[in-house]
Amino acid sequence: MIKDCNWKIILCLCWAGMSASAALAQDGGLYEDVPDPSASFVRVVAASPTNAVIDSKTFDQLDDGISGYVVVTKPGEINLVTGVDDATVTVAAGKYYSYVVGADGTKTLVPEDITSNPAQAVISFFNLSDLPTVDLYVPAAKAVALKGVAMNGAANVALKAPLKLDFEVRDGDKVLASLPAVDLQRRGGVAIVLRGSAGNYTVIGSNSALAN
Repeated sequence: MIKDCNWKIILCLCWAGMSASAALAQDGGLYEDVPDPSASFVRVVAASPTNAVIDSKTFDQLDDGISGYVVVTKPGEINLVTGVDDATVTVAAGKYYSYVVGADGTKTLVPEDITSNPAQAVISFFNLSDLPTVDLYVPAAKAVALKGVAMNGAANVALKAPLKLDFEVRDGDKVLASLPAVDLQRRGGVAIVLRGSAGNYTVIGSNSALAN
């Protein structure tokens, strides 16, 4: 579910937006030139590198575990393959989904709230660690952007763009991993993924875009 940022984050974003460089003023490509608004858009987000097939689109190896969104022109039941496992899922027209593959093998089709607001970028945060819940935190605003994201779960938040923003993943007050200078573009998106176990955690960011 997409969440509204609180007033501290809004103030931070207004300040950051005023200081953004001209290079950041370009629009993103997440829902720019979408070929068919009535299609479905499906990607894989995995805890480790994997091969994948989404509908009929093949990815030989996703080194960072994240694919682009595949445009499914005939929504309904589609086939998904990750590693050696296959599944049949149902997707609706005009909707975005992430097929989340957890480190423990759990596989879940997660609907995503993707806004087409031209002044915003969408952050999609995935907890693929061994922790029951984690928070996505914005140090500059001293505020939580997404709270209590469950293991093998995801959440979205739309933020004002363009700007660059640092993020931290926290367990309570404890910083698990940091992701500096995330480039947020209008009409674009970024996937932020926490991975790891037993106190050893990493976080990566990847631009969200349609698959080639």
